[in-house]
Amino acid sequence: MTGWSPEVRVLRHPAATFRELAASPDRGRWMLVRRPLLLLFAMGMLLSLHSSGRLSVRAVADGMVSFAFLPACEILAVGVVYWRGDRRLRFARVVDAFFTSHAPWLLWIVGFCLWRFTESPLQASALSATAIRITTATLLVPAVWSAYLDLHFFRVVMPRRAGRAMTDLLLQRAIGWTGALGYFFGIAAWAQLVAWVRG
Repeated sequence: MTGWSPEVRVLRHPAATFRELAASPDRGRWMLVRRPLLLLFAMGMLLSLHSSGRLSVRAVADGMVSFAFLPACEILAVGVVYWRGDRRLRFARVVDAFFTSHAPWLLWIVGFCLWRFTESPLQASALSATAIRITTATLLVPAVWSAYLDLHFFRVVMPRRAGRAMTDLLLQRAIGWTGALGYFFGIAAWAQLVAWVRG
């Protein structure tokens, strides 16, 4: 499997893949953004397909900009954990390795996009209640799988002992998810507040 990308290899051999990433040649600051940009591109495709039933450059770009807060919150959360411990690797390399464990999310997005491609434009424009329930339930798979991969990340790349790796994972999730959900719902709450004040 050495010819495969790290995102594919990490799904089967997380510890070995993270060891390779930690020992790989440093590619400078580009490492800080390349995998977050891959995630944003996948999310842009997802948003484009879900909103219009087709891929368009404008909708993909809008989706990437709209969801830029997600990787930003995750990078911030990884930064907090990074500064609490061993900093033998550069932060850009740590972020690059961390975003490799988003492979289950990328796989889920690809599966969702393929499913949407099989639907007619009318079906693609609105999900049924059953499809929403199934889609929501399937989100548990990448959530649990990526948490498992992140445990390996904290043990190998940071490096942490087993108990400390779990603490770091929980801290990273608490900071990252709280920030992302706060931003997402804060934007909606702000719009409601402005409408209420003006109304």
